[in-house]
Amino acid sequence: MKITTTAIAALTAMFVGGCTASTGSTAVHSAPASPAPTTSAAAAQPAAARGAEGPIESIPWSQVGPGWMLATWSPVSGTRPGEDPPAGEPTRDVAKTTLYLVDPAGGRYQITTFPPPGEKAEPELVDWSGDGSKALFHTAGDPATATVVDLHTGKQTTVTVDGYPRFTRPDGKALLLSHDRMSETPATLERVDLAGQPQLTYPTDKLKNEYNGRFLSTPDGSRLVLGTASGLAIIGNDGTVGAPLPVPGQADCSPVRWWDEGSDSTVLARCTTSDSWYTSSLWRVPIDGGAPTALTAPNNGNNSGKDLGDVNAWNLPAGTFVQALGPCGVIYLAKLTDDGTTTPVSVPQVSDAKSIEVIGVDGNALDLQAQAACGGGQSLLRFDPETNTTTVLLGPPINGGGVIDAVPYEGQR
Repeated sequence: MKITTTAIAALTAMFVGGCTASTGSTAVHSAPASPAPTTSAAAAQPAAARGAEGPIESIPWSQVGPGWMLATWSPVSGTRPGEDPPAGEPTRDVAKTTLYLVDPAGGRYQITTFPPPGEKAEPELVDWSGDGSKALFHTAGDPATATVVDLHTGKQTTVTVDGYPRFTRPDGKALLLSHDRMSETPATLERVDLAGQPQLTYPTDKLKNEYNGRFLSTPDGSRLVLGTASGLAIIGNDGTVGAPLPVPGQADCSPVRWWDEGSDSTVLARCTTSDSWYTSSLWRVPIDGGAPTALTAPNNGNNSGKDLGDVNAWNLPAGTFVQALGPCGVIYLAKLTDDGTTTPVSVPQVSDAKSIEVIGVDGNALDLQAQAACGGGQSLLRFDPETNTTTVLLGPPINGGGVIDAVPYEGQR
């Protein structure tokens, strides 16, 4: 989700103000997978120290796992619309984008670079394959493209796609392409191979309720949970339509992530109502057909300070933390209270005036991206809410510039 061109950002911009923000909505999440295959030379390499940069050949693949992230970085710092960039800094259209593999301590390894985009869209980092070996990029345009990057060699393979791509689970051997509803054209979902050749068009028109373009794969890839106009639905990877999963009183729901770590029994869903369809609350939905339960209170935009919608949540020892939407496209970190509403969380080293996007969870900590409010990405950091401490991993003040997108290791979203 990035999450920057997805539906939540568009929804926020449309109904809350004239700015945009980023947060994930169309996503595939799974339980942790085994590290990618290694060579003995690579396995012997120690991880880089915080702030140190190593070449792709020095990646200690035997250590890559939970706590690691992929991130794209640019020498262009994230600024607010209309704000002057630092003197001497390159402009976006002439700046290269670098893909880094970032270790838990903040060491980084350069995988590959993308040329300056000019007037075209920048490549958006959208997924990391379950086997740990490939990164997936989407570049909007006419035509749009998907680029698969081999993380062991940096080789890029680009194909034309019609839809928003994600890797299939568990190993990323194909792509799932979701098409949002456009005017009178319904949302659709299809699977193609890594060369872009069609494999299957899912019969989303056979669902009891209209598909909304959002989906979530089970860790083994055997089933997909689809968002619909009224709750969720199950469909097999082979296209077999399963039972609907209604969420009472909700007009539209989208699967966000698996609620219990390592389990595919309960989906966390973001839902709206017909009375307040531009705000959202969170529900836990058992996929065996059990009764859904509300995680956050119904949100009409007026019940909890600046909280105009709850879009994701993580249950940590220090409490349940929520990704919330604020005015003018701002996103921020909040904590769930006993009555289901939220309170904002101040993160050390991050101004309350900035946006904060949760990238993923690592044990007791949250991986976050600080962003200029209504503007570009800045730093990638790790926040431990139990100790109220923050460690910057990439971007200012480590190496300047700005972090554009980030994706955590499998199972950490």
